[in-house]
Amino acid sequence: MALCLRFYDPSELRIREEFIGFAECKATTGESLTESFLENLRAKGVIVNQMRGQGYDGAANMAGKYRGVQARIKEVVPGAVYTHCKAHNLNLSIIHACKEPLIRNVMNTLQEIAFMFDYSAKKLGIFKEHLANDNTAKDNMEGRQKLKTLCETRWAARSEALFTFKSAFSTAHAALGELSLQHGDSKAGPYQAAIEKFDFIITLVASEHVLSALVALSCLLQKKECDLFVAADESKVVVRQLNDERNDPEVWNSLYDSAVELAATVNTDPSMPRNRGAQRNRPNAPAQTPSEYWKLNMYLPFVDHLIAELNTRLLTAEPRYVAQKLIPKNIDQLTLAVGDIIFNEMQMMPMLQKTNFKIEIRRWLAKWTGDFDNIPNNLQETLNVINKDTRESFRYLMYLHVCRSRRQRQNGLLVP
Repeated sequence: MALCLRFYDPSELRIREEFIGFAECKATTGESLTESFLENLRAKGVIVNQMRGQGYDGAANMAGKYRGVQARIKEVVPGAVYTHCKAHNLNLSIIHACKEPLIRNVMNTLQEIAFMFDYSAKKLGIFKEHLANDNTAKDNMEGRQKLKTLCETRWAARSEALFTFKSAFSTAHAALGELSLQHGDSKAGPYQAAIEKFDFIITLVASEHVLSALVALSCLLQKKECDLFVAADESKVVVRQLNDERNDPEVWNSLYDSAVELAATVNTDPSMPRNRGAQRNRPNAPAQTPSEYWKLNMYLPFVDHLIAELNTRLLTAEPRYVAQKLIPKNIDQLTLAVGDIIFNEMQMMPMLQKTNFKIEIRRWLAKWTGDFDNIPNNLQETLNVINKDTRESFRYLMYLHVCRSRRQRQNGLLVP
């Protein structure tokens, strides 16, 4: 188990995140992991009672409400609030959205074809020969020499694999044809037939476009300097972008035209399944044209599912998030009543007294009410302008929320 600490360094006025080592685990139960967790932290000089947050992925032994590590840690340190890794939540959102039948089928077919060329030097050589003779595909590949397999753990990264396959579509089609006709490969023929179908082509183009909008957010959520409120703001931007594109007919028309153009390279005409009454195993919204059919039965369900997942997993507000109104740029939303809500959510913190906290809220309102040329607009900037004589309770409260960032590239993250 990897251990990482996240803390505020007053000498540098910034948040630091440091890897402190690996902990040997005797078992993977919540009880055993908790014992190993606390034992190793104490051995490294960490004052466990000053821990103010903990973060892992959503595995039952880590996030379980009653017997998971987070619940057992809270029994020892009640103020160590658990937050599910936001990068992992983004990943789960994409995984669930990609369970839409048409999206899932394209992903499976693409992965099998990528494996075919990746695991055989002979087949990869045939692919490269066709790529060398296809100037359009070679330009679109931007220096890449082979197809990318779909990442099993970071689903936002799958957009690159989809982009690569789309860019080398004609090359992959020709290579599969040669493997089938000249080399007797029993799988190449069915794969070639599968990617010739218009449902594969239109779904490939649409899913690549949608997932590409999530790459920047995925990278942001894994940065050390990302705090929870910045992550929430950027998540809102992505959801707004997806909603805007969903409702903009020009976006779909452009995607459809791209799919038609790609289909023409393999002599495939736009088409849609025949409507023969109610269907139980595939979407069946009535439509007059192929464009309308694929928009109603593939594109909109996929985007709507993804937006719903992002709203549920990344944007569902927790009561303690109201503390973001302490950031000076949000000062117009801060009132004494809001201050009471913040206090009620954070009253377990040491040295936090309601009377003193109300005084600090009034002082903070007086400090930032008015016109300023440069006003802090995030938690890191806010920490940097807090005066030394600001009460420790208020400083500590602000520090807690800066530390609510989450990174998927580590097994766990703590906020001491």
